[in-house]
Amino acid sequence: MTRTLQRWLSAFVVLFLLSPLAQAASQTALVQLVEYVGADYINAVQDGTIVSDEEYAEMEEFSRLLHEGIGQLDDVEGRDTLLEQAAALQQAVADKAPEAEVKALAQSIRGTLVDVYGIPVMPKAAPDMARAAEVYQSTCALCHGAEGRGDGAAGAALEPAPTDFHELARYEGRSLLGLYTTITGGVEGTGMAAYEETLSEADRWALAFYVGSMAVTPDMAASGKTAINNEQELKTALTLDAVIAKAPEDVRNQLGDEAYDAAGYLRTEPKALFSQNRFIEISDGKLSEAEQAYAAGDTGAARAAALSAYLDGFEMIEQQLSAVDPAVMRGIERRFMAVREGIERGLPEAEVSDRVDQARAGLQEAEDILSGDGLSAAATFSASFFILFREGLEALLIIAALLTFTRKADAKTATRYIHYGWILALVAGIATWYVASTLINLSGATREITEGVAGIAAAVILFYVGFWMHNNSQSQKWLGYIKNKVDSALDGGTVWALAVVSFISVYREMFETILFYQALWTQVTAATQSYLFYGFGAAVVALAVVCVLIFRIGMKLPLGLFFKATSLVLLVLSVILLGKGVAALQEAGILNARYLPLPTIEWLGFFPTIQGALAQAAAIVLAVLMWLRSRGQVKSS
Repeated sequence: MTRTLQRWLSAFVVLFLLSPLAQAASQTALVQLVEYVGADYINAVQDGTIVSDEEYAEMEEFSRLLHEGIGQLDDVEGRDTLLEQAAALQQAVADKAPEAEVKALAQSIRGTLVDVYGIPVMPKAAPDMARAAEVYQSTCALCHGAEGRGDGAAGAALEPAPTDFHELARYEGRSLLGLYTTITGGVEGTGMAAYEETLSEADRWALAFYVGSMAVTPDMAASGKTAINNEQELKTALTLDAVIAKAPEDVRNQLGDEAYDAAGYLRTEPKALFSQNRFIEISDGKLSEAEQAYAAGDTGAARAAALSAYLDGFEMIEQQLSAVDPAVMRGIERRFMAVREGIERGLPEAEVSDRVDQARAGLQEAEDILSGDGLSAAATFSASFFILFREGLEALLIIAALLTFTRKADAKTATRYIHYGWILALVAGIATWYVASTLINLSGATREITEGVAGIAAAVILFYVGFWMHNNSQSQKWLGYIKNKVDSALDGGTVWALAVVSFISVYREMFETILFYQALWTQVTAATQSYLFYGFGAAVVALAVVCVLIFRIGMKLPLGLFFKATSLVLLVLSVILLGKGVAALQEAGILNARYLPLPTIEWLGFFPTIQGALAQAAAIVLAVLMWLRSRGQVKSS
């Protein structure tokens, strides 16, 4: 293995883990910047005249940072538009343009930023508005006033003055995401402090909804409730991320007055945004949208709506459903992919409609399964056991096989690197869970892409390591040498490959296991929660038994035979992980999917699509050809 490849493997671990998190965090900061410019420009410039030098300097700095920040985002379709909008905003500030012009530019940038890069942050559960009222009085009322009108005793001396949350113009221009980021990070140079350290994430989100709904009148809320309960299109359009990221004025401009009122109602009653039925309704609405767009001949819109039906709807309850009945989850997931496949292939309209109907029937089945009063004790135990045992077994087989090899050959350096890999993976998995639970929200697409990339990367490196072992199992000279000095026989690149495959294998399973247990937790009751831990403990014991058996059997095998057996195991696992990686990327909409009339065999990583089957077949053929070549070389030597 070359030094270039060794360096690439080192960098991959860091980039693979951090890139989606860093992008999401930077997008959040940009949303906060643009909202602050739009809302506070009036405090800096009025009628073309600077009324506060400090505020104006801040507007100049923030508009410049916004433009620079957008330039550092991934170069995707739509970023050039964002750069043009940011440059226009920066110029408008320099020209001391009217407030309406600056506000309109800021709103356009916020909307485009959200549409192009998605929503980086959202609450994990429905905010507790009663708790928010208590936190507001103890934390915010001193400056903002008991009713949120900016007239608190401590706010009189502040410059700029505290926000009046009842002011309609401010309400219309501020998204909940912007309010949350302001509460979290504060505003430098103002009296607005940061509460990231003193308030929990849940309290900060509750405060954002609480102050963000103060301008909503009872009539507006009543009108909005009626509209969203009676109009399926509004339920589909006003998704959780739309309500979080879009300012009310953006909602009205895009969807009309009824949507404006409905968004206001959802701010006052956030529980309506978090029901499982709502995600099912969103998914159902997007399927209907895809069917209508396809019938109208708009394939692009149909494809986008079908993907949204999965990622913005069903995917949000997928983990909960899988914790209860993984077979049903896979079946419904396949129906969604079949809809996208039909659109991609240009099948007759009637056939696509039939596939849409089947996906809808699956949604109804999911709703029925999830509508119970929680899992029984036995179901909780078994679900918990099989989640950890199923997800941990693949990683255990890989790590145990590698460690048995290095111990059997007394390769101390390589053994240490393998341990470094899986320990770092555990730490990284916990860190990812913490970040995804408290700092950002990983969208459905991000999760699927992460799993897909990890699966394919692990498959490639496992294939390399497995074939390396197979080649050396044919060499009697190497086998004799390794018994005496294995650390010298292993080149640096191979040692790094062992460490990286150890990391990726464990991290991928950690990532998925955490998601499953988070979902399972929502399906158990107080009476059955203990059985979740019992199942977890039983799975740990079972995996430990498997690990001991692998070590004992492996240590008793002759070195050459062990090499052959281990190489075969690793090559098989590489094919399995390749299939799972391709399937994850198909679920994210990155790869197309065309189904074969064959059953899914998940434990073999076989998801019956032409793309996945061809990828796995190519890997098998390549392995056979390389084996035949190495065998010929051994005979000729």
